[in-house]
Amino acid sequence: MEAFYRLRPGWGKGKSADPSAIYYRVKFDPSVMRSTAFPAAFGSSFSGGLVLPSLNAHAESTLSGLSFWPRAAARGIDYVVQYLLGMIAGLIFGVLLGIAAGGRPPLWVLIRMSQMSFTLFLAGLFGGFAYHVICVSISGRTLGKFLLSMQVVQDDGSSCRAKSSILRELGYYVPDGLFFGILGYISMKNDSRRKRHGDDWADTMVCKRADLPARTKQDGATRFLLGFMIGSFANIAIMMLGLLIHVNS
Repeated sequence: MEAFYRLRPGWGKGKSADPSAIYYRVKFDPSVMRSTAFPAAFGSSFSGGLVLPSLNAHAESTLSGLSFWPRAAARGIDYVVQYLLGMIAGLIFGVLLGIAAGGRPPLWVLIRMSQMSFTLFLAGLFGGFAYHVICVSISGRTLGKFLLSMQVVQDDGSSCRAKSSILRELGYYVPDGLFFGILGYISMKNDSRRKRHGDDWADTMVCKRADLPARTKQDGATRFLLGFMIGSFANIAIMMLGLLIHVNS
């Protein structure tokens, strides 16, 4: 969408318009990373627009994305985290079940809990999705990315938005994560900024944290811990809900 602004002589708050003044249409185009000199004098025949420089031109021209293998390592760490969170969810659910059953839950319930099902698979899938989306929305980093000093940002170097974190995570499941990540690997190899399909959808990229502008580093460890805790709690809650449905199905 293009944004246009109208300029007039004596521009200012509370000043009335001059009926005899000449008005000019000025176009703001952030996609063009150059500036056109403002004409010294305007005539009535002037029909062009002033193209202002992009505020994020420097960030867009200097940031580079990380390659496939460091990102795969970060995702591997997060898989271990999700597995541990699933164990914690099972432990908490078992304790609550024991309390509700007076200390002796029925044997069939314990057997049922030890069995796998499609319900538990979906719970793990949605729990992992929530973990990644929440962590990236709040701090741009999951635990894996935090340990490997990387962060998800928008293409212009600004902090990753919530909508973007959802889109890029959806892109991970289809198509980037299919066939052991081969489709994501091919996409990143053929992209100059090493973006997978999900990053293209969300206009995001994964960068080395040291290369980011200071305004994007998002308050360091404090913000990361907040995102990690909320994301972990969401994962555990979804897993416990899955266990409850699994036991009663």
